[in-house]
Amino acid sequence: MEKSTKDAWTGSNKNLSPEAKEKRQSINKKILKFGCLPIIIFFVIILIVGAIFSSDSQTGTTLENTNKVIDSVDFKQKQKLKDSLVLIAKLNREKAKKELRSFKKQEDEFEGNIFYRDPRTPYYANVNFIYPYIGQKGDEYWLRVKFQYAASVWLFINSGILLVDGEKYTISGTWERDNNSSIWEWLDIPVGDTERVILRKVANSKSAKIRYIGNQYHSDRVITKKEKSIIRKTLKIYDNLK
Repeated sequence: MEKSTKDAWTGSNKNLSPEAKEKRQSINKKILKFGCLPIIIFFVIILIVGAIFSSDSQTGTTLENTNKVIDSVDFKQKQKLKDSLVLIAKLNREKAKKELRSFKKQEDEFEGNIFYRDPRTPYYANVNFIYPYIGQKGDEYWLRVKFQYAASVWLFINSGILLVDGEKYTISGTWERDNNSSIWEWLDIPVGDTERVILRKVANSKSAKIRYIGNQYHSDRVITKKEKSIIRKTLKIYDNLK
């Protein structure tokens, strides 16, 4: 190593020649420049990583807040729809109650039941007819249907078949009978979901017939437009009362 270079590294400032002092200053500048570079790079990396995490955190917070707003709006819309449906159901129920006032009304004071049937239905059972009717006790409503057969001779019905636009449905239950100058038989049964579907099909059918099957013979007839209209109206009122 040359003397001037050695002095630049190890010599005292007092003993240094001008040339050695210049070299030492140059060396110190290089040390300062390259020695601080890793520290500067480290801090830059820290700042970049911090900025990324801060951005992710802010993005996550923004998404979370957005989801909360969406959930809040969705809940309000669902609640508004629910309130609207409740209001519509209430209005339909009030309308149905008013329509019931035009129906024939029969009360059972002992049981506390009230029965409503369309005013177009026959008063007695000695008429060929099919019609549903509505029962009420307090705020509870239910539906029944009555099949009536009238003739000059007994059929002794034990079952029936509905033929609705080509589809068959069996009618079963315990038939009752009475007679005067003529005979009549009838079946009065509760209406469940299955029976309601069948009645709705009858009401909206193009062709509907019924066959009453007795011990030896059977009797067929076409279900009239009047019967279909009564079935349709009664079902509509009942649906709105539920």
